[in-house]
Amino acid sequence: MKAVHFGAGSIGRGFIADLLHDSGYDITLVDVNAQLNQQINQNHSYHLYVIEEDYQEKTIDRVKALSPVEERAEVIQEIVLADILTTAVWADNLPKVAPTISEGLYRRFLQSKKKINVLACENAMFNSEILRTEILKLGQLTEEQLEQIAAFPNTAVDRMVLEDERNGEKVINIGVDFELVIERNKLVDPTSSPIKGAEYTNNLVKYIERKLYIINCGHACSGYLGAIKGYDVMSDIFADEQLVETTREVMGESANLLAKKYGFTTEDLNGYIDFAIRRFQTPGVVDTVSRVCRSPIRKLEPNERLVGPANQCEENQLKNDRLLEGIAAVFLFDNPEDQQSRELLAYVEEHGVSEAITHYTELPPEGSMHQKIVQKYQQLQKQKGES
Repeated sequence: MKAVHFGAGSIGRGFIADLLHDSGYDITLVDVNAQLNQQINQNHSYHLYVIEEDYQEKTIDRVKALSPVEERAEVIQEIVLADILTTAVWADNLPKVAPTISEGLYRRFLQSKKKINVLACENAMFNSEILRTEILKLGQLTEEQLEQIAAFPNTAVDRMVLEDERNGEKVINIGVDFELVIERNKLVDPTSSPIKGAEYTNNLVKYIERKLYIINCGHACSGYLGAIKGYDVMSDIFADEQLVETTREVMGESANLLAKKYGFTTEDLNGYIDFAIRRFQTPGVVDTVSRVCRSPIRKLEPNERLVGPANQCEENQLKNDRLLEGIAAVFLFDNPEDQQSRELLAYVEEHGVSEAITHYTELPPEGSMHQKIVQKYQQLQKQKGES
């Protein structure tokens, strides 16, 4: 069996390709990093190290790497021959990989190949549908043709994966726990399990929201609030008892919402929060605030990890004070190397924070949430000036 996977970064190599390998696939990784591709192609393998098992080495073999730029024709041919196609390129980059994937699927269609599962394993709501929409925008395949040749089950992904270097080789340190949830009803064959170790469900949204609104939300809030206190490394934030407690409260607000919406038990969700915080505090794990807080504009979208649960808590008359504090902190995130951070700060500078809140979160200025975010922004701005 053959798998084509776009994105050889930490999630790509350390999570999705790991599961594809254990599911019996020969893997073609598609990535623009020439040095990494060369390393992989040297032995047609790479190494992972399991953090909780004293960094025990795991070798992923039966793998090769191709450049989507220099070797585009070969990538397209690999798609034609593939049994499954996956991505982990970061949601913002799906439009960039869509043309090559579209060309490969178009060739499959012309050659009457079998219908293939295409799974975008990105940290975004309805990730595979985003990719499907980007492919259709190109106009190479009609909606009917695309339906004949590809299925796009959405996914929810979660694993601790951290890039490292050992003996001059780029490697990934991985957490032993993971969660890959796949929409069963959208698979080519809903009775199949194309990736071993994944969980299959007909109600993906509750898993997406549990991960996005607890883990991603809490992690982001801790990063943005930690940045205000001057922290650069996430382990320092999770050694700060006050910030840990704030993060737990943020997650707790989301958990109350999820319990009400989906019937998760309080015990299960408290266990999930404990697991998340324990993971962030794993000794030896180095993660940067700049990475966790990157792309702040995307994280402010109405259905994303911060505004999404805050909105729904408001609608359900549940507490959301800590969530609103986290949203306010995003508007103070200052990373000159992050294009979205520069754009966000420039907009606040030119239009004021109130208009920026409306522009990026779609929260109306007359609403109580909007007004609370402004107040919390002013408090955090003062705190930042004093730190």
